[in-house]
Amino acid sequence: MFTGRTLVDGEWVVRRDCASRSRTSGAIYQESFSRKVTLVVHGELAGNVKDMDRGLSRKLLAVLESRKAGRHIHVVDAAGFSDLLFGSPALCRSLKVQGENVAVAPEVGDGFLGGPFDRLRLRTRGISRFEADVLGRGTPRHEQLLSRLVDRVAGQPSVDIRAPARRGPHLDLGWIREQTAYGAWVAAPQRSADGQANRLTEAIDHVGRQVRSVPRHGKVQPIVVIDDSVNLNAGLEEKAKSLGILIGKVKDVPR
Repeated sequence: MFTGRTLVDGEWVVRRDCASRSRTSGAIYQESFSRKVTLVVHGELAGNVKDMDRGLSRKLLAVLESRKAGRHIHVVDAAGFSDLLFGSPALCRSLKVQGENVAVAPEVGDGFLGGPFDRLRLRTRGISRFEADVLGRGTPRHEQLLSRLVDRVAGQPSVDIRAPARRGPHLDLGWIREQTAYGAWVAAPQRSADGQANRLTEAIDHVGRQVRSVPRHGKVQPIVVIDDSVNLNAGLEEKAKSLGILIGKVKDVPR
């Protein structure tokens, strides 16, 4: 179900065409609210979906009432709907009443972090030559280090591990802690002495460029995670600090 036209990757799409695209992806669309509805897309609210007495979207008001009654309905925003169309997981959004309107509540990390973390999807993503050379992505060493990082972060029961935003920086995984969105890049280049230090310097520059290039909501903290065998010298630490990046071993990662 849609509340109005929706911005799909920068293109305004009217509700009728949103419905057509969702059917193509295998979804069943319906216009009126009922107990069969499991997903609502929060688009731009049009005049014909307003509650004339309270000025609220009838559909979103029904979602709020349904949630209060104990029946959860998944709500995604325009970015989430775009993610679903491209086969990516979408974050379920919280709703809040603002004056006479129901709106999606912004969340720390919007634009930086995406939906739930999916290790299988991470393994099957495309890897550029640069990422393979500089970060070591696709190698057993990178996989092993990433597994250790996942185990550390997932070890906290209150931490929700998140995937990267589909159109955001290509981090490995993220999480939110105390109103800060953390995004981690695992860097496991080849072991050659001087070459490894140069690769890590390139990795830090790469992360800095990616973080600067995207809009995001709230405080974000990029992290470069390195193997225990790496000698973390002062030069690398100063380089990372100058770009607002943390760099360290798995045991040093805040969670």
